[in-house]
Amino acid sequence: MNFIQYIKDSFEELNNHMTWISKEEAQKTTVTVAVFTILFAVAVAAIDKVFQTGLDNFFKLF
Repeated sequence: MNFIQYIKDSFEELNNHMTWISKEEAQKTTVTVAVFTILFAVAVAAIDKVFQTGLDNFFKLF
Protein backbone atom coordinates (compact mmCIF):
# COMPACT_ATOMS: atom_id res chain seq x y z
CA MET A 1 0.00 0.00 0.00
CA ASN A 2 1.45 3.35 -0.93
CA PHE A 3 1.32 6.50 1.11
CA ILE A 4 -1.34 8.28 -0.99
CA GLN A 5 -3.72 5.32 -0.68
CA TYR A 6 -3.09 5.24 3.05
CA ILE A 7 -4.09 8.92 3.36
CA LYS A 8 -7.23 8.37 1.26
CA ASP A 9 -8.22 5.36 3.35
CA SER A 10 -7.59 7.31 6.56
CA PHE A 11 -9.89 10.14 5.48
CA GLU A 12 -12.56 7.66 4.42
CA GLU A 13 -12.34 5.98 7.81
CA LEU A 14 -12.66 9.32 9.62
CA ASN A 15 -15.61 10.46 7.51
CA ASN A 16 -17.63 7.27 7.19
CA HIS A 17 -16.79 4.88 10.02
CA MET A 18 -16.22 7.07 13.06
CA THR A 19 -18.81 8.03 15.63
CA TRP A 20 -18.28 11.63 16.67
CA ILE A 21 -19.70 13.21 19.80
CA SER A 22 -22.09 16.14 19.46
CA LYS A 23 -20.87 19.72 19.49
CA GLU A 24 -22.61 20.33 22.82
CA GLU A 25 -20.96 17.30 24.41
CA ALA A 26 -17.56 18.42 23.10
CA GLN A 27 -18.09 21.89 24.58
CA LYS A 28 -19.13 20.50 27.98
CA THR A 29 -16.14 18.18 28.04
CA THR A 30 -13.78 20.98 27.06
CA VAL A 31 -15.10 23.24 29.82
CA THR A 32 -14.78 20.43 32.35
CA VAL A 33 -11.17 19.76 31.36
CA ALA A 34 -10.35 23.48 31.45
CA VAL A 35 -11.85 23.91 34.93
CA PHE A 36 -10.01 20.93 36.38
CA THR A 37 -6.77 22.05 34.71
CA ILE A 38 -7.07 25.48 36.32
CA LEU A 39 -7.92 23.96 39.71
CA PHE A 40 -4.95 21.60 39.47
CA ALA A 41 -2.63 24.48 38.51
CA VAL A 42 -3.85 26.54 41.48
CA ALA A 43 -3.35 23.57 43.83
CA VAL A 44 0.19 22.99 42.55
CA ALA A 45 0.99 26.70 42.89
CA ALA A 46 -0.33 26.70 46.48
CA ILE A 47 1.73 23.64 47.40
CA ASP A 48 4.79 25.21 45.77
CA LYS A 49 4.25 28.41 47.76
CA VAL A 50 3.95 26.46 51.02
CA PHE A 51 7.16 24.53 50.36
CA GLN A 52 9.00 27.66 49.21
CA THR A 53 7.99 29.55 52.35
CA GLY A 54 8.91 26.61 54.55
CA LEU A 55 12.31 26.20 52.94
CA ASP A 56 13.00 29.95 53.09
CA ASN A 57 12.20 29.96 56.81
CA PHE A 58 14.31 26.84 57.37
CA PHE A 59 17.38 28.29 55.65
CA LYS A 60 17.02 31.60 57.52
CA LEU A 61 17.82 29.64 60.67
CA PHE A 62 21.41 29.14 59.47
